[in-house]
Amino acid sequence: MTAEQSADVTARRHHWTAAAGATALLAVVGGSGLALAWESGPPNPYLLGALVGFAVVVTTTWRAFQLARTEVGPERITAATWVTIARGGALVLLTGFLFVPSPDGLVTWVPGILFALAAAVDAADGAIARWLDCESKRGERLDVEIDSLTVLVGAVLAVRYGVAPVIFVVVGVARYAFVAGIKYRRRRGRNVYDLDPSDLRRALGGAAMVVICLALLPVPGVSLSRLLAWIVLVPFLVNFTRDWLVVSGRLDGAQ
Repeated sequence: MTAEQSADVTARRHHWTAAAGATALLAVVGGSGLALAWESGPPNPYLLGALVGFAVVVTTTWRAFQLARTEVGPERITAATWVTIARGGALVLLTGFLFVPSPDGLVTWVPGILFALAAAVDAADGAIARWLDCESKRGERLDVEIDSLTVLVGAVLAVRYGVAPVIFVVVGVARYAFVAGIKYRRRRGRNVYDLDPSDLRRALGGAAMVVICLALLPVPGVSLSRLLAWIVLVPFLVNFTRDWLVVSGRLDGAQ
């Protein structure tokens, strides 16, 4: 290994360590605040879930960094990417709730607030990247992955707490199923076609986030939350099916 390659490996390791450390720090700081609201402190299953969430977020961050590097070469961690990493800290805390029953008291507000924080900052990191002119492939890839994980955890948690129908899990796994389907087609030597730009696709994604956030809050209540979940789920499934038909060549995207 040359001196240049060695320096490159060291830089990659430092970047990944810094991102992992920042995620851990933010999760610990947020968890300390959560411990104050949670009577008797967070239970052990919650802590285990948060640890699992940390492992998933850190692994996802490392993979996003690696893929971005393969595409465009070395990049620094920009201010916008640090904001996306901060979202990972909120996601770690949110994941812990998958391992415990729906909490009582003040803590019952926490899952919805954590999800709202992650969703709101999603808009902020892109705006910061454009404002500071620091857009990067690394930040772009990480943003997409953290988005997907946030929706997955939020959708599964809404179903677990009984505030969304079981089929609503599809909203969380849709992107992963879509990517897996594309990879399968390519391995089989089949054509994969580009998706056309779609305002509806973005609108449905945003609507799904709003519904998940409301479902995880104590208000508006179970009945309305489940109704809203169905209202978003039906067009989401229709659009998802349409997009798959486009990428598989069964439907012209221009139609």
